[in-house]
Amino acid sequence: MTVCVVGGGMLGITLALDLARAGRRTLLVEAAERLGGLATDHDYGAFRWDRFYHCILPGDVCLLGLLDEVGLSGELVWRRSSTGFLGGGAVHPMNGPADLWRFPLLGPADKLRLALTSLWAAKFARPGRLERIPASRWLRRLCGHRAYRVFWEPLLRAKFGVHADRVAAVFLWATLRRLAGARGSTVSREQLGHVRGGYATILAALRSALERAGVEVLTGTPVERIEPRDGGTGCRLRLAGRGAGTRDIDHVVFTAPSRLARRVCAPALAPRIDAWERENPTARVYLGVLCQVLALPERLTPHYVVNIGERNSELTGIIEMTNIVDPDEETAGWHLVYLPRYVDADDPLFDVEDDAVSRLLLDRGLRRLFPDAPIDAAAYRGVHRARHVQPLPLATDEPRPDPGPLACEPPFQIVNTARLRCATLNNDEVVALAREAARAIAGGRAP
Repeated sequence: MTVCVVGGGMLGITLALDLARAGRRTLLVEAAERLGGLATDHDYGAFRWDRFYHCILPGDVCLLGLLDEVGLSGELVWRRSSTGFLGGGAVHPMNGPADLWRFPLLGPADKLRLALTSLWAAKFARPGRLERIPASRWLRRLCGHRAYRVFWEPLLRAKFGVHADRVAAVFLWATLRRLAGARGSTVSREQLGHVRGGYATILAALRSALERAGVEVLTGTPVERIEPRDGGTGCRLRLAGRGAGTRDIDHVVFTAPSRLARRVCAPALAPRIDAWERENPTARVYLGVLCQVLALPERLTPHYVVNIGERNSELTGIIEMTNIVDPDEETAGWHLVYLPRYVDADDPLFDVEDDAVSRLLLDRGLRRLFPDAPIDAAAYRGVHRARHVQPLPLATDEPRPDPGPLACEPPFQIVNTARLRCATLNNDEVVALAREAARAIAGGRAP
C-alpha cells in the first residue's frame, strides 16, 4: 500500500516515519519550503531559533521517546522556570503557594479558593463533564466572583477573545493538568526543557530519520486537488510547486485542518470531511496567532511566561524564551521575547500588514506595560503569523459524540489535532496522536 501524508508538521512527520518503519511505501507532502509547520525555526540574523515558542515538560513521554529514537536524548537541557502575573501595574511571581499567598490583588479567602480550584482541577476533575460547561461559569463557581474577575477573567479574554465566554472548561482542565506535570512533588517551580539548537536540531534529526526509513519527502509542493480514482481504489493527487505532477495513491492521510481539506478535495470526498467534523466538533473553530518577536539587548523580567491580567493590553502574554534558554549559547547574547496575540482564525487582523500589527502589539501592548523596554535597540523585530494554531473546544448543550478508536479508512481520511478533545496543543500530544494513527493504518505494526 502506498500512503501519502499531507502536511509536514510534527504530526505529519511522525506519522510518515512510523508508517515507513511499519513497511508502508510513504510519501510526505508539505506546501512550505521546509518541514516543521508550527515547529519550524527562523533566522533572526545573529542566530537561529524557533519561529514560535516551544518547551518540553518532564512528563512529555511521547515526545521524549521520539527524541530518543532519533538520538537527541543527550542534547536535552532542563532548566527551572518561573511564571509571573501582570496586574495592578506590576508583575507578581506566581510559582506556588508562597507566591500566591503574597499576591496583593486578592484577599486570603479568595487566594485559598484559587489554590484549591487549581489543585482540584488538576487532580480530581472529570474532563468528560467539562466539555459542556463554559470555563467562565466553571471558574466563577469554583473561585468566587472576585477571584474570577481579578485573576481568571482577564486571562480568558486575552487568550480566547470573542470566544472567552464559550470556551469549554475542559481546556482549562487540560492546561492546569499539564502545568502540574511540569512540577515535581517537592518543588513548586516548573522544570522545562529544550534541545540544544531548538527545533532546528529536532527537525534535522527527523529529516534524516525519514530518509533512512525510505520516506519520499516533497517540500515546496502544495496539493491542488485530491479526488478518488475510478472504482474507489485510491486517490489521485494533483501537486504544484517543486513536486508538480500527478500521483496515484492508495491511501491519503490529511493532517491539516479540515477546512483546508474542503478547498482541495473533490465533492465525492466531502462526506469524509463531514464525518470528521461531526465526530470532532473542535474542527470548526480555530485560534490563530499574530506574534511580535523581539531580540532585545536585556531581559524584561525573570519569568518564562508572564500572564497578562491588565484589561487594556493587546497582548495575550509575554514569553521570554531566554529565561529558560542560555542566551550566550543559543541566541548570541540577545534576549528572545515572543508577544503573542491569539485571535479567531477568521479575524480581520490576519489581513493587516506587519507594521500595523507591530503598532498594535508594541505601542498598545508592550510599551504600555513596560514603558522603558529597549524596543528601539532590538536586533530583530518581526511579526510571525499562523492562522490555524489550535482547534478550540466550545461548550455546547449537546453531548459530544464519542468518535471511538482511530481506524484505517482508505482511500482518504483526516487525522488532525481536532482529535485532541481533552488536551492543550503541544508536541507531546501531537506525537501521541500520530503514533495512534500509524498503528491504526499499519494494522498495529507501527510504534
